[in-house]
Amino acid sequence: MVIGLWLKWRIPHLLLLLVSLPAHSGVVLLYHHVDTDTPPITSISPGQFERHLQILEEEGFTILPLKKLVETSLAVADDRKLAAITFDDAYTSIYEHALPLLKKRGWPFTVFVATEPVQTGNPLYMTWEQLRELAQNNAEIANHTHSHGHLIRREPGENDQTWRVRVERDIATATGLLREQGFESNAFAYPYGEYDDALLKLVTNLGRVGYGQQSGAIGPMSNPALLPRFPLSGIHVGEAAFRDKIRSLPMPIKFPEADLPVQGTYRPALHLEFVTGELNLSRMTCYGPGGLMPLAETSATHLIATPQEDIPVGRSRYNCTLPGKTGNRFHWFSQLWIRKRDDGHWYQEP
Repeated sequence: MVIGLWLKWRIPHLLLLLVSLPAHSGVVLLYHHVDTDTPPITSISPGQFERHLQILEEEGFTILPLKKLVETSLAVADDRKLAAITFDDAYTSIYEHALPLLKKRGWPFTVFVATEPVQTGNPLYMTWEQLRELAQNNAEIANHTHSHGHLIRREPGENDQTWRVRVERDIATATGLLREQGFESNAFAYPYGEYDDALLKLVTNLGRVGYGQQSGAIGPMSNPALLPRFPLSGIHVGEAAFRDKIRSLPMPIKFPEADLPVQGTYRPALHLEFVTGELNLSRMTCYGPGGLMPLAETSATHLIATPQEDIPVGRSRYNCTLPGKTGNRFHWFSQLWIRKRDDGHWYQEP
């Protein structure tokens, strides 16, 4: 339904954007662990998480179910400040620390479940009973695959067809287990936020709405197979930065949003083509390896950003912001890059 809405509304909204940039946007927040005894790179403390919820209240945000936020942001002009709250993997700390704070406010949220560790009783993950309790308290329980594997990687000797069968089976296994527990959702979160062209097409063909881990707000030009979310963990949970993120606006660039992430070059250029020439692109700032990136404005609607240093092995991002019409809001776009090791093999996760 969401993809259909996007197709129906894209052309009219493109025409609208050519006249006036939208004042509305939907921001999706992404958390993993809500704990102090888990890896800092994927964790936020319960106190910091509660402070985030307080800031959302202070800023006057309406917290919507994820599906409703996406439908609204893709297709309907809305001046409200809109946000949705999501969690990946289904860690027990969500049940222990996040649920009481969300339940107290009556706020909806989504948990993307990696079903294998839940099914096998991994103590770091919630049980099916706990997930059902979340569902009884405004939670959508959605698909994060069964294996939580690196879906874009081919196994030895695997061709495109056997890869596609394997990945579809992984997603279908999770769907079946979730359905057995009474959970239905067409939302899908990419493990590690990784994607490539083949995976985006597969997810689209399955009728799924896909969510990554690249930063930014959702707007009428967003791709329903690759919707942005703000990852909030480790050093990225500070109050000032959080306020900037939740106030962010979608970057009005044409679909597809940017180059695909798996790179053979070590300094990939980011090409951004805007849907309007009204923006002052000289105010754009982009950061990548080496810090502030040089920008080349080739026309009133086209900009190229290149890093000062090579992208590192693994996953990295360029982040670009452009001041909006109001003083404290920024259009925000983030591009994922993925670089293999120099010998052509995949890196190991730390």
